Amino acid sequence: MDLQGEYWTRDELKAQGVSDHQIKRALAAGKLHRLAHGIDMRDEPGGMALLRALHHRYPELVFRGHTAMSVYGHRSTVMTPVAAVIPKGHRHPGTPLVKSRVSRSIDAREHQGLPVVSPAAAVAEDVHLNRVARLKCLEQSYAGFRGQERFEKDFATLHPSLQEGLVPLLGRCVVGASSQMERFFHLELRARGIDTIPNYRLGPYTWDIGIESATTVVDLDSLFFHGPENTRTFIIDRWKANHAEMMGWGHLQFTDACVQDPLAKTAAIQEIENIIAYRRHLEPVPVPGRVEAGVWEIHGHLR
Repeated sequence: MDLQGEYWTRDELKAQGVSDHQIKRALAAGKLHRLAHGIDMRDEPGGMALLRALHHRYPELVFRGHTAMSVYGHRSTVMTPVAAVIPKGHRHPGTPLVKSRVSRSIDAREHQGLPVVSPAAAVAEDVHLNRVARLKCLEQSYAGFRGQERFEKDFATLHPSLQEGLVPLLGRCVVGASSQMERFFHLELRARGIDTIPNYRLGPYTWDIGIESATTVVDLDSLFFHGPENTRTFIIDRWKANHAEMMGWGHLQFTDACVQDPLAKTAAIQEIENIIAYRRHLEPVPVPGRVEAGVWEIHGHLR
């Protein structure tokens, strides 16, 4: 049989001119492999092809736990039985290759063309994966601006038992950071009891670190992107610092070179601890009449 594709429903095989008798013979000869009732594969069921074939036959199936982690790229293999969840009222795949449960409400999204639960839900369920890989999934999936907001939204949909299981991980996880340098710096500050917020929004500007308890913001700027050769960023950085000052907030700015140098990093952390101790009980007093718009809205050079 010269078939097109890697997996087929019985109707699709018949559409390619394959009879029931030919299907039965091909299965017996190992030229076709039965995945579940009504769906056959060219090769032995396994890997991403197995997941795509299942999705083809059961589009309502949503992959969870270790299977979702494979789809997200944080497991190197697809283990069986596949972990999945199906909406109430739909039938389970009739195969030992799938372990599915029913749920009334499924927070699903698409990744690599396959339906999966959220990264937060996948990490919470995949308790046998090592901690480093689980942390990496959370930090990469919820990196950047609004990463914390997206994580909190997904976390809120989890069953309380899954939320509880994630709590120990969150103490070592920096959700919302934009770079590895920022993540490591956040962890160092948190190890000292400093509650940091990545990509903190103050007015129209975003700072790498926000410390709300001390009304202080901190930036870790690379010399490459924030040096005077990059005129736009250079101008924005000046007005960004001005805005924090006019808002009555403390603000500190360091470079990647400061974080990479051990002595400079130690001094930077000490400066952060000092400003927190100084500002912790201060109430910020904004300057009346301050510019509240982002500089890109008022600066002709940036338009």
